[in-house]
Amino acid sequence: MNMPDIAGKPLVFKYYQEDYEKWVKNFGTYVEAKTFADRIEYPENFATGYAKAKIVEPGLSYRVVNYTLNKDLEYLRTPAEQLHLMLYFYEFYFDDKVYCKTGNTIIESNDKYYSTALMTNSLTQQNLVLKKGTVVKGLSVQISEDWLMANIKDITPAKLDMIKQKDCITDFITAKHSKILSDIFNNAAASHLPQLFIKSRVLRLTEHFLNGVCNKGQYNTTEFNNPKDFQAIIKVEHLLLKNYTADFPSIETLAKTAYMSESKLKKLFKKAYGMAIYQYYQKNRMHKAKELLSSRKHSVSQVGAMLGYQNMSNFSAAFKKEFSFLPSEIREAL
Repeated sequence: MNMPDIAGKPLVFKYYQEDYEKWVKNFGTYVEAKTFADRIEYPENFATGYAKAKIVEPGLSYRVVNYTLNKDLEYLRTPAEQLHLMLYFYEFYFDDKVYCKTGNTIIESNDKYYSTALMTNSLTQQNLVLKKGTVVKGLSVQISEDWLMANIKDITPAKLDMIKQKDCITDFITAKHSKILSDIFNNAAASHLPQLFIKSRVLRLTEHFLNGVCNKGQYNTTEFNNPKDFQAIIKVEHLLLKNYTADFPSIETLAKTAYMSESKLKKLFKKAYGMAIYQYYQKNRMHKAKELLSSRKHSVSQVGAMLGYQNMSNFSAAFKKEFSFLPSEIREAL
């Protein structure tokens, strides 16, 4: 393998899909990363951050990455002969743009933030272009054809052919996805069984995504005909999750942010996330409160204030409506 000129022109990494333990090892060698027991650390002239991977069971492996690019990068995956599915749960923060072409499907964003849950397969060429300064954080899962045949109860060769013919299936990263990803990135190290901790959450995300694919018929998840609408809904959801400490932004404000009518925004948001905008905001606000209280670092009044409540009775009532117990009862409920 020829070593890249890290200090020179943008790095282009060409590869075909293999299990993620091998992929991380090969990519680490390519960029001259430092290898540790559970991960590789990228060199500063390429990126700041790490990647790690494990085989969960035969036919299913995962890769976790968290890095900030210090140079332009292009991933170029060439089609493989053997079918594997890849699930991606990724967030990108950037000053320039993100560009990804999977088969004939193009994803391009310059909104400074982009997130997606995406399914593609190893038979399809993929080209991902990222600029210097981009923050990349996410989880990838690779699934073999044998694993699919053994684990999806109603899988048939015909349905498998439908998967092969689909370049790319995109869906939204919900707050539930984000919570599981947050556990992987922030809480695994505190577990007495960190590898089991991560594996259990990888399987949970895999089950949730594949169930959605199977349940929605024709092996399609929530797809928007207009990519700009898809990106606009992502932007609105990101704003809602960022604004735990502020008052709920008006539907009018959110609609202006999305460059669409209020009625269209409400319809598309419910289609994407399964509930009304305020309901989604309040539900995840209360789950944030539960997370803060469960850490035992803050009192009930402190958490209520952190979430913008001036009246603690209103906070307690909202919390109880969501969880059926008061915030003061959190220790007994856990």
